[in-house]
Amino acid sequence: MLRATFRGLLARKLRLLLSGVAIVLGVAFVSGTFILTDTLGRVFDDLFADVSRNTSVTVRAVSTVSGEENREPVPDSLVATVRAVEGVAEVVGYAADEHVALLDKQGKAFLTGGPPVIGVSMDVTSRQEALRVKRGSAPRGPDQVALDARTADKLDLRLGDRFTVLAKGPGRAVTLSGIVGLEKADSFAGATLVAADPPTAQTLFGMAGTWNGLSVAAEDGVSQQQLRDRISTVLPKGVEAITQRKTIDESSQQLKQGLSVFNTVLLVFAGVSLFVGMFLIFNTFSMLVAQRTRELALMRALGASRTQVTMSVLVEALVVGVLSSALGFGLGIGVAVGLRSVLAAFGIDLPEGQTVIAARTVVVALVVGVVVTSVAALIPARRAAKVAPVQAMRESGPAEDRSLRRRTAIGLVLLVSGIAALTAGLTGSGLELVGAGAVLSFLAAATLSPLVARPVVGTLGLAFTRLGVPSRLGRANAMRSPRRTSATAAALMIGLALVAMVSTLGQSVKTSLVQVVDTSLGADYVLHTDQYAPFSPEAAVALRQQPGLGAVAAFRIVEVKIGDDQVGVQGVEPEALQQVLRLDVKKGSLEGLAGGLAVSEDVAKSRRLAVGDDVDITWAKTGRQQLRLAAVYAKNQFAGDYLVSSTTYDQNVTNKLVIVVAVKSEGDPTAERAAIEKGLEGFPNIQIEDRAEFVKAQADQIDSLLNIITGLLVFSVLIAVLGIINTLALSVVERTRELGLLRAVGLQRKQLRRMIRVESVLISVYGALLGIGIGLAFGAAVVAALHDQGITEFAVPLSRLLWVLLAAGFAGVIAAALPARRAARLNVLQAIAIE
Repeated sequence: MLRATFRGLLARKLRLLLSGVAIVLGVAFVSGTFILTDTLGRVFDDLFADVSRNTSVTVRAVSTVSGEENREPVPDSLVATVRAVEGVAEVVGYAADEHVALLDKQGKAFLTGGPPVIGVSMDVTSRQEALRVKRGSAPRGPDQVALDARTADKLDLRLGDRFTVLAKGPGRAVTLSGIVGLEKADSFAGATLVAADPPTAQTLFGMAGTWNGLSVAAEDGVSQQQLRDRISTVLPKGVEAITQRKTIDESSQQLKQGLSVFNTVLLVFAGVSLFVGMFLIFNTFSMLVAQRTRELALMRALGASRTQVTMSVLVEALVVGVLSSALGFGLGIGVAVGLRSVLAAFGIDLPEGQTVIAARTVVVALVVGVVVTSVAALIPARRAAKVAPVQAMRESGPAEDRSLRRRTAIGLVLLVSGIAALTAGLTGSGLELVGAGAVLSFLAAATLSPLVARPVVGTLGLAFTRLGVPSRLGRANAMRSPRRTSATAAALMIGLALVAMVSTLGQSVKTSLVQVVDTSLGADYVLHTDQYAPFSPEAAVALRQQPGLGAVAAFRIVEVKIGDDQVGVQGVEPEALQQVLRLDVKKGSLEGLAGGLAVSEDVAKSRRLAVGDDVDITWAKTGRQQLRLAAVYAKNQFAGDYLVSSTTYDQNVTNKLVIVVAVKSEGDPTAERAAIEKGLEGFPNIQIEDRAEFVKAQADQIDSLLNIITGLLVFSVLIAVLGIINTLALSVVERTRELGLLRAVGLQRKQLRRMIRVESVLISVYGALLGIGIGLAFGAAVVAALHDQGITEFAVPLSRLLWVLLAAGFAGVIAAALPARRAARLNVLQAIAIE
């Protein structure tokens, strides 16, 4: 039996090859994702270790609020205290700022498009210094800085050129003294490096008299733990000493958390591709079993048991799964390289490192490929076992006259289960339920679609009936086998359903954005930097000094703890708040915000707060404070959930940087825009947007995200197209005699090709219509679930969906090319002779 199985495999190797391609692509995506993230994890571990290889202990402030950006600086006086500890060889303070901006030689803002601009102190006299001078010299004095090579090239700067750096205050004109980088990389993951000597860095980054922390080197023979314990005894309250090993572990863990998110996102798209591939494999094996009815019946007549027949089909699937997994794993290495190139195109310049192939990656690739293939082939295998020996005397062919009652019952159960899971997941029970609900819903659609396949395809095919007999035959072929048509279209349905859902969600977000701006934002201008990076509060001060401007409000945000929750609190000027935001105050008054707190209705309800209550807030700088609740306001997307006055904010926060400045117009818009531009002459990195420009900029960002997601879904669509090719190719083999007879009675080769094309286009468009319909339903459900998050408007992207439908028709034409060519090349006499 096993020998017969392998003979059958060799006889059908080309037909099974297309099925295997789906698994190859899916496994390549999975293994490539793991290889990339494992490699990056190892590279950054080595990089962190290399950067701090001469440091033993780090001294820093204790932070009650998580996140390095919330950590307070330590005083410069602490350097002498730590230096006096026994076993300390060297102590240096370090200053850094992740929110630096650069202007080129013409005074234009340098936009990175993603990676941050990081300012750092560089002490070339310290043995702990990680930066190396690649060209020129290290920065010395208040008017010199050094840059990484990529940034210098982008700014077209040469050694000795002048440009401008903006950090905590107005821009400072500086000279490029040198090109710096890490020992094994030109930059840190594509970030722009701006290096200054330590005293200059302190003043430039607004840290005069303080440091972000202290780096301590140990004398020979003193371990990190010993030095940490000794230093801890002389530190004041609120300051801690940790070993460099722990610092590296923290940095590595934080990075790997980010990589895990990236990893999860890519694996989701890989899962979609594999799910689509299951339909391709299921359809292929179903057709092969149907075509081998006589062969399988002969096996049963010769004594083969049902189990043996089932296992013969599953062995074929196992072989396809193993070979496809191996090929997919090999291709995954190339996918990892490709993903790295994509990141580089977005400006993320990752350090080089040896490719890491973990044993887990090999096992996952093999298991995923084999399991997906075997599960997809299980139902066809069981169907093969039910072939009765008497069928050896009949013509082979698919039994399309079976009742759909059982299929309908199963489909309805799947549909109800899917809707229930989706509802539970979208109402807050977890993303796992959302994923399970989506899978069940897709299976339900694929199971129930044969009920409507014949009438829908028949209606679509009416558009081709006037194009002659070949087109009518193509329509009839697509209608002949609703199960097969539905199974083939299901693969395309899934990919396009996700595209339609994402497009609908994006259009709804853009439409809701206009509504939110109209109802929540009172300002006429919104000022911010590229990527909404924080900027100096002096920009708002300069604007307030300009005559002719209305209210000017600077919004700052900081992380604090309220109870056990870490939340964001915005600081803003109370006198300007009501003019730049349309706040609907439900209880209390904003007049008490000067020394108090205002919260949204949702927060007041969830925390059971009433106006006049004292709320405990833990700040990173000042610790626990009590603020009186002054007002409760209706949900406002721009206000957020917590508001304090700028005075309260400044008293409790060291970092005074601004996120957004909102300006209310009270006169001639042209004159006011000119006044704003004049006020921001010293801050060219700040973008000025009126309400229409602000909405358009947000919409453009949404479109960019949609394009990325759609691009990642291309894998699943390609697999679906392969499924159509495979189905049509197998259909040509199955209908060899029929095609030969058509040729014998006068059907020309080009007419035969047209017949196959029409069938393919109808299957593709049918799958696209199913996908668009399901995608719209999913989109509506997601919009409804996100109503409280500000997505209140459901909008259908008609033009985008029309393009999707046209693309599906074009994909059908492409998919039909090879099967149509093969059908047209059939030898008429040989085809008719087949029994």
